Amino acid sequence: MKRTILTSIVIILGISALAQTSENRSGVKQFNISKKGTEQKQFTDESRAPADVTPPVITLLSPSLSKDSIAKSETRTLIVKGKVEDAGGIFAVMVNGVEAKVSADGQFLAEIPQAFGRNIVRVVATDVSLNNTRLQFYSERLTQTITEPAAQPVIPPKPVNTYAINITQPAIPALVTASDKFNLQACIKATAPIKKLMIYRDGSFVNGYLGNQIVQKGDCTFQVDEPVALKLGMNDIKIEVYAADDTVSKNVTVEYSFYAARNFALLIANEKYDDPGITELDAPVKDATELYNTLTKDYNFEPENVTFLKNPTKADIIGTLHNLRSKLTPDDNLLIFYAGHGYWDEGMGVGYWLPKNAAKDNPVDWIPNTDLTNYLGAIKTKHTLLVADACFSGGIFKTRSAFSATYAVEMLYQLNSRKAITSGTLTEVPDRSVFFQYLLKNLKENTNEYLSAEELFSKMRMAVINNSENVPQFGTIQNVGDEGGDFIFIKRKIK
Repeated sequence: MKRTILTSIVIILGISALAQTSENRSGVKQFNISKKGTEQKQFTDESRAPADVTPPVITLLSPSLSKDSIAKSETRTLIVKGKVEDAGGIFAVMVNGVEAKVSADGQFLAEIPQAFGRNIVRVVATDVSLNNTRLQFYSERLTQTITEPAAQPVIPPKPVNTYAINITQPAIPALVTASDKFNLQACIKATAPIKKLMIYRDGSFVNGYLGNQIVQKGDCTFQVDEPVALKLGMNDIKIEVYAADDTVSKNVTVEYSFYAARNFALLIANEKYDDPGITELDAPVKDATELYNTLTKDYNFEPENVTFLKNPTKADIIGTLHNLRSKLTPDDNLLIFYAGHGYWDEGMGVGYWLPKNAAKDNPVDWIPNTDLTNYLGAIKTKHTLLVADACFSGGIFKTRSAFSATYAVEMLYQLNSRKAITSGTLTEVPDRSVFFQYLLKNLKENTNEYLSAEELFSKMRMAVINNSENVPQFGTIQNVGDEGGDFIFIKRKIK
């Protein structure tokens, strides 16, 4: 049976006064008293012990204790701050019967009354398996010497204290952002000392600052600069300031929405070629036009953010990719679609796109996949998805993975991604594209608000295999910034 470990020593009669004991659901209890060592143990049948018998670990951060483990102060209340850790999760932290506020990372804070003289402070942390740990120390509220008051001159009444919370970030009362986190910034001004400051999101404790952490900076009694994680949807952020004679607060609303992101698309369609030795195609421009209409009508792509290149040269394609580097930001998303001829050089192990000015027997105007992946790494976006409907388009992958782990859409969007969907592997594909037929069909028939690229691929994969000789591919474009997320197609809201 697992023994709990004494984390602090109770020292009585002038030796020390800090003690921590632990108890788990199986009934195991152990504590020691004094340096000489008085030990008490109680055990039950080991076979009845639950899986989680490890109690939480308490670390006291404030107040600071003297050498004899006593916290001394002249205030009527004592603020107890610390951290509690448990692998299974914390159920509650109680300080002298007062439930402490506990943040997601285990920080807790409680304010308890204290009488004149010596007080016993008991901290009890309980995890979700009802294992608990107790931490005990003493606090002493110092008395003040009373003397006969001398005659005092008449003093005019003090001016009324004033407090102000000026939130500078977000700069507007209702911010909409495509990021899952933001920095809350505020200037706090007060004409009297601040006892503590608390930050909440939707009523849940985010962080707090005690009076000794409130430091003047410039014109501000205290400056808040706090990173706040957001949940998808509306988030109510609150700053609450506690002073000796008043409590003031201010709220701001931040909405985390995928619709706040800008979605860009680059559509490339090559069907006409200058070299008569390269067979012209019939469908690329028509297919890309249908995709343009679907993206701008049914999904969150604004027409001004979609670039359509019809029968472009190599210079046109490379120039457009270069311009996107300065136009897009790390919060934007990019979809690149290519329809046209492709070529795989088996000897060099390199795939190529063939633009309008490509020559059959001279690769100088071909676009190698290495150039393409270099640009995908240089264009700093949140998500980039490449869809290639061309012969040998599978060569874009250095490694291939048809399916990855399934995550909630919110998690997929938080992580950066560089993904590709191709019409085949290292084989030729027909001019009449079954791949594009089912790509467009699934985009048009989708009724979900959010559709990940992997889910889109899963819906169309078997239909393409069953109706053609090609095996479409989905995977990660390696070494260009993928972090495990995915491109999300966002349905346009009906106005």
